[in-house]
Amino acid sequence: MTVMKSLLLGSAATLVVVAGAQAADLPTKKGAPAAEYVKVCKVGDIAGFVIPGSDTCLKISGYVNAQIAMGNVDDEYTLAPLSEFSKVSLHFSSPHVTWGVPAMTAKSTATEVNDIGYYTRGQVNFDAVTNTAYGPLLAHIELQSNVGDDRFDSTTDGTTLNEGYVSWAGVTAGKHPSFYDYLAGGDTWKDFFSPDHSGTPINLLAYTATFGGGFSATVSLEQNESASGFLGAAADITFHHHLIATGAVSSISGTPLGVRAPDIVASLDVTQSWGGAHLAGVAHNDRDSITASLTGEPWFFDESTSLSKDSDVWGYGVIGGVTFNLPMLSAGSKIAFQGAYTDGAIAYSGATSPAWGEQDQGFNTNGNGLEFPMADGVFDPLGNYHKSEAWSVAGQLTWKVSPNFEIDPEISYASVQYDNSTSAFWMISPKATAWWVGAVFDWSPVKNLDFAFDAIYESSHQDTPEYWSTAGGGAFQNNADGFNGRIHVVRSF
Repeated sequence: MTVMKSLLLGSAATLVVVAGAQAADLPTKKGAPAAEYVKVCKVGDIAGFVIPGSDTCLKISGYVNAQIAMGNVDDEYTLAPLSEFSKVSLHFSSPHVTWGVPAMTAKSTATEVNDIGYYTRGQVNFDAVTNTAYGPLLAHIELQSNVGDDRFDSTTDGTTLNEGYVSWAGVTAGKHPSFYDYLAGGDTWKDFFSPDHSGTPINLLAYTATFGGGFSATVSLEQNESASGFLGAAADITFHHHLIATGAVSSISGTPLGVRAPDIVASLDVTQSWGGAHLAGVAHNDRDSITASLTGEPWFFDESTSLSKDSDVWGYGVIGGVTFNLPMLSAGSKIAFQGAYTDGAIAYSGATSPAWGEQDQGFNTNGNGLEFPMADGVFDPLGNYHKSEAWSVAGQLTWKVSPNFEIDPEISYASVQYDNSTSAFWMISPKATAWWVGAVFDWSPVKNLDFAFDAIYESSHQDTPEYWSTAGGGAFQNNADGFNGRIHVVRSF
C-alpha cells in the first residue's frame, strides 16, 4: 500500500511539472514596455539632452529681441556734383594742374529718414558636443532672422548664418568672432568705438594653447578684412576695397587685387579671480590698383598724362584690454578698459564702428556723422599710396544694482587721420575724431526676460582740408552730433 501511494504521488508530481512546462510555451499577454525618457547631459560647458541613438549632447538656445529706436535727424552733408565745384590752383613740378574743390551742401533728411524705427530679431543656437580622448568635440550653429524698417539697424531682412564653427583640441575652424577682439560691441546695440567681430563674425582657422594659471595663447589665420566700398568712376573720388583715390581726372577707377594672405592674428589671454586681460596683434595685407586718365574737362592740364599704379602693402594693428571684478560694489559688477591702434588696417582700430553713422558711398554721412573716408589707405592724385592711422579707447562699467536691475555706462573715443604732407587731401579732411557716451538700463522682472533702455550721445569733429575753398558756398562742416535711444524687450531661452 505504501509503495502504491508513493507511485501515485510521484506520477502526480510529474504531471504537474510537465503541465507547467507546457503552459510556459503557450502565448501570453505581455505588459507594456517601460517608458523611454530624454537623458540630460553635460559635456564641458554645454548642458542639454542626449540625441537618441548617439553619444552627442545637444543644447538648443536663443532669444527674440523686439525693439523701437528713436533719434534726432539733423542735416546730412554731401559733396556737390562736379558742375558745382569751385576752383583753386595748386602747383606741382609736373604737371601744372587746376584742381576742382567741391562745395559741401546740406541736405535735409527730415523728410527722407524716419525719426523712429522698428526692428525684430529671432536667433536660434545649436551646440552639439561629444566627449573624446582629446577633449570635447563641439559644433556650434547660430542662425539669425531679422526684419526692420532700415532706420537704426540692418538694411537687409532675412535669415543668415551668423556663426558656424567646429572646435576640438584647441582647434577652431569656421565663422567665429575674431581672436583679436576684446570688448567687441559694448553693451549698447549700436557698437561703440571698438573692434567688433562678434555681431559679424568672420571665417578663420585658429589654434589655442591653454596653460596653467588661466593663461592661453592663440594663433589665428583670419579672412582678410579689406571690405569693399563705393566705386564712383564718374566723380573724382573712388572707393573700393577700403581704397580711395583722389585726383583731377576725367576718368578714374580703383580695383582690389587678389587676396594673397590672410589676416594673421596672435593673442594672449589671462582669466583669474580678479578679472582678466587680453593682448593681441594683427598683420594685414592690402593690395589695390588705380588707373586714371589725367585729361578732359572741367579739368585743365598743361599736358595729358595717364596713371596706373598698384599697391601691395602690409598694415598692422595692436589691442590691449583689462577687466577688473568689483565684488565690493556688488556680486557680478565689473569694469573694463581697452585701447587699439592700427596703421593701414583700419578694420581693427575700432574707429569704423557704426557709432560714426550710417555708411553712404563709402563716406559716413548720416545726420550724426561726417563726410569722412574710412579706408586702409588712399591714393593721392600722383598715384602715391598713404596708409591710414587710427586708434580708439573705450571703457565700460557693469553695475549690478540688484539681482534684477543693471546699469551699464560706457564711453569711447576714436581718431582717424591720413598723411597730410602730400596733395592727397585737397578735398577730403585729413583727420576726424569723435566721442561716444552711452548707457544701458536693464530690468529683468523674471528669469530670461529683459526690458532695457539705451541712451547714446555722439559728437564728431573733422579738420578742414588744407586746400579747401570757401568760394561758391563751399563752407566746410567741421562738427556734428546727435542723440539716439532704444527701448527693447528680449526673451531668451
